[in-house]
Amino acid sequence: MNPQIQHSVKNFWKVRFIGVIILVGICSVIGKLFYIQNLDAEKYQAKAQRQYDSRIELLPVRGNIYDRNENLIASNTQSISIAVDPKQIENIKYVTTMIASITNKKASDYEKMIKKSNKRFLWLARGISVLHANKIDTLKDKGIISIKEPKRNFVYGSVASQIIGTTDIDNKGSSGLELLLDSSLRGIPGYKILQRDGRGNLRPSVDMQLLPAVNGNTVTLTLDIDIQKVVEHELQKGIEETQASAGSVCIMDVRTGEVLAMASYPTFSPDKLATATFDAMRIRSITDTYEPGSTFKLITSAAALEEKIVTPNTEVDGMGGVMKYGEFLIKDSHGMGRVPFVKAVENSSNVIMASMAMKMSDRKFFKYVRDFGFGLTSGIDLPGELAGSVRKPEKFDYTTKVYMAFGYQLSVTPFQMLQSYATIANGGKMMKPYFVKSIKDPKGKILVDNKPQMIRQVVSEKTAKQLTDMFTGVVERGTGVAAHVDGVLIAGKTGTSQQLVNGIYSKQNYNASFCGFFPANDPKVAVMVMVDRPKTNIYGGVIAAPIFKRIAQYLITVRGFNTQTDSVKTLIAKSDSIIVPDLVGLELDDAETIAKRLGFFLKARTLDGIIYEQTPSSGKTVPYGTDILLRLKTIQFRLDSGSIQKNTADSSSMFADPSRPNVVGIPLRRAIAILMKSKILVTVKGFGVVRRQYWSGGATKSCVLECSL
Repeated sequence: MNPQIQHSVKNFWKVRFIGVIILVGICSVIGKLFYIQNLDAEKYQAKAQRQYDSRIELLPVRGNIYDRNENLIASNTQSISIAVDPKQIENIKYVTTMIASITNKKASDYEKMIKKSNKRFLWLARGISVLHANKIDTLKDKGIISIKEPKRNFVYGSVASQIIGTTDIDNKGSSGLELLLDSSLRGIPGYKILQRDGRGNLRPSVDMQLLPAVNGNTVTLTLDIDIQKVVEHELQKGIEETQASAGSVCIMDVRTGEVLAMASYPTFSPDKLATATFDAMRIRSITDTYEPGSTFKLITSAAALEEKIVTPNTEVDGMGGVMKYGEFLIKDSHGMGRVPFVKAVENSSNVIMASMAMKMSDRKFFKYVRDFGFGLTSGIDLPGELAGSVRKPEKFDYTTKVYMAFGYQLSVTPFQMLQSYATIANGGKMMKPYFVKSIKDPKGKILVDNKPQMIRQVVSEKTAKQLTDMFTGVVERGTGVAAHVDGVLIAGKTGTSQQLVNGIYSKQNYNASFCGFFPANDPKVAVMVMVDRPKTNIYGGVIAAPIFKRIAQYLITVRGFNTQTDSVKTLIAKSDSIIVPDLVGLELDDAETIAKRLGFFLKARTLDGIIYEQTPSSGKTVPYGTDILLRLKTIQFRLDSGSIQKNTADSSSMFADPSRPNVVGIPLRRAIAILMKSKILVTVKGFGVVRRQYWSGGATKSCVLECSL
């Protein structure tokens, strides 16, 4: 073959071979494109979507908590949290030094965290006050991520802290009612989808997907925060005076079962949660169990009267104060011979109570103990309640019933003891206790509306009346005279019980208690005081009764829990001191009504306007008859803002300046008083509670309040 032709043939096959390869490649590309665009389109569309779409979570506002009088207890504020992208951070020394200056921590610790992290998102500090907003804004670094987050604000600090509870760094409930009601309070998060432009900036799209967050529900409690403050003050005072280890007080409305106050000491502040101990966070009234001692004699007396074993005037034998029972001796502090049963109660006879129990079968006696709620949880809507322990009749030994008659060989909580006394005060009717009064959704719709509910009739009304009269004698003439308040009949009983230490009853460690209710002729409230391991004395009549008395004086004189003929002013005059009421935000006429009822004298330079400052301030304890100096100022209410323009700046700016107080969530008159004290001109839209606040026209001394009922 001609060499030239042979060469041409070879080139022809090469061209064909290359053409086939190119054709196969083109077919592969077309096939792949077909596969991507048709068969696997959803996968790649989603991947592309993720590259230019960003899902932003919308956090709900946690629901507020109010007391029975609509005083705000727990609300929300804005905080700032700082994170970094360790891969993007430019000036690590500068950033860590600035953050350390805000948090008061070591910059070197932050630097180590950043260098060790292999993540693209690292939290450095969370929950920083918005007062530092201006300083945080100066942090100019590509790696800095600044995020606004809601933070729980506990209006009264440590007051009722064990009951209200706490939230964690993510604003989720971690203790107390905040934990128990977390699913109701926290709300439901939402989201919005933003798109990235060519430079990576997030912008809303025309058809932006949006699911709004649903804010948390509002909770109203039966708690009275003013009573709670007084109770905590008196409890702490009593613990310190007696050098005790701990203590608790709980108060119940005997007619409804509503819990008005529940205090424990030691306590803690939610603002200093890092230093709080488990011991300080316990709700001792429902979590601590103890052998009640003589306060339990109410139950033994109730059983004996209801079973008609005795009447109040039946003569019983005190055996001179000593009863031999098997190998044991049961003794009384004050020995008695034959006396009416009512005298045995007044003088707290162990011997006579033991003899009453011996006249009942084990099952009959157990029935009354169980019917009064011992050995069972009360069902109160608080976390951590214990049932205590009561032996069942089949497990009684020959000493159980006899010792149980005067408060040993069983364990109870202080709240169970309170509930038993409240039952007698309510004519023998046991009411279901509750702390949550209502729950409303963000639109105000009532989701939960708790009402008084009777559990059972424990004893007859006649027996309850007999017990009330008998236990009134304990305070008037017996072991509880230290709880006596002039002009008011109080029914109650002291309790002194040894504590078990390593299985042996200690001669050093005691529980001292007093439980009672008043006014005895028309009972309204029951109060239980428990003091753990007092050092100055061991007896409930010396240790717990005086605390009860001071709390009772406040409830009678200031809160009006009294139906006696003595005037309130006379009653207060007989007490050593009184707590100054909060008059800020009131008109002078209203303030004078309160002051006159409590025995204070008011002095004011002007007679018109509302009170925006008082001396002495509310909450202080002062002698009866102290003068209260008032400052008033007239405020003109305008119902529309006229030409005032809303400040469109970031709302957090009003927190950054201390001269611009935040009054959102506060009743209108109180809010005006606060702002006037800072010499700020106020314009009002609406009435009721401040729902929104903004500063007008950029002026630093002019504020607009939007309110709603």
